[in-house]
Amino acid sequence: MIVCEHLTRYYGSFVAVDDVCFELPSGSVCAMVGPNGAGKSTTMRMLATLLLPSRGHARIAGLDVVDRRDDVRQLLGYLPEAFSFYDDMVVERYLMFFALAYNLDPAMAQERIEDFLERLGLGDKRAEKVGALSRGMKQRLGVAKSFLHDPQVVLLDEPASGLDPVARAELRDFLRYQQHLGKTVVVSSHVLKELADFCEYILILDDGRVKEFGRLSGSGGVLARYSGLAAGGLRYTFRVLKDAPRLELILKDTLGVTGVTRRDQTVECEIAGGEEAAAAILAQVAGAGIPVTRFAPEVMDLEGVYRKAAGAERLGGGGA
Repeated sequence: MIVCEHLTRYYGSFVAVDDVCFELPSGSVCAMVGPNGAGKSTTMRMLATLLLPSRGHARIAGLDVVDRRDDVRQLLGYLPEAFSFYDDMVVERYLMFFALAYNLDPAMAQERIEDFLERLGLGDKRAEKVGALSRGMKQRLGVAKSFLHDPQVVLLDEPASGLDPVARAELRDFLRYQQHLGKTVVVSSHVLKELADFCEYILILDDGRVKEFGRLSGSGGVLARYSGLAAGGLRYTFRVLKDAPRLELILKDTLGVTGVTRRDQTVECEIAGGEEAAAAILAQVAGAGIPVTRFAPEVMDLEGVYRKAAGAERLGGGGA
């Protein structure tokens, strides 16, 4: 449904997006993550036909976003990170205004508006002026507008910004509902734990380049590859009670153990062969008289993948 081939964007001599390539199938939800300035918003704006690529191509439903711009826009819903509203309109009228602009049947539009308002926790705000809404409520209203005309593809740039935990849960459930209806959705966000609950794919950008792309879960998925499952092993953490310099030597000389690293009283390594092999190595370490206070496999999550792929010290939101 979405194909990017060597997508590149320059601002003068600055390269905001550099040779981005990925392919996202129809009906999937993709998390686009990265630190500030990673190129997330610039990539979305090119996909949304609002910014011309300096080089490369992008297609949505087989249509080039430059050559077939008007046709692509008929298929798209887009929520930018920063957007404006008609503050003097009441919420329900605001959505109906856009529904009619999309030439929706008024009766069908009203039914859809009612459904969206309830699903996004805005049912009791229908008669309030948009300008009186909180930032988080405006975010939810923007999400509703983006899906209102039943687009095939929806691009959401930081839709969870300003949302409290309850609103984030409502947004997550709403996006799951839209995925069930077959929508292809790209979500840019730094709220990684919420993304992991419903995103099938992950696209990690850093310095304008793709650091990782692929299906998040399942055999051969990104989580499996970064936790070592794809190679038949897991990464384990040893926590020792006191300095134990021999632990690294024992692990490095043990068959099936790779990637040994140490930081203070924590030693990490990858152990192939499953739980039985791990138990045998733990017994070997204990038999050598090394006091171990913790021994556990690493449970890789979306944040862990992001940190490893992008090499980020801290998460950031938004970005170029």
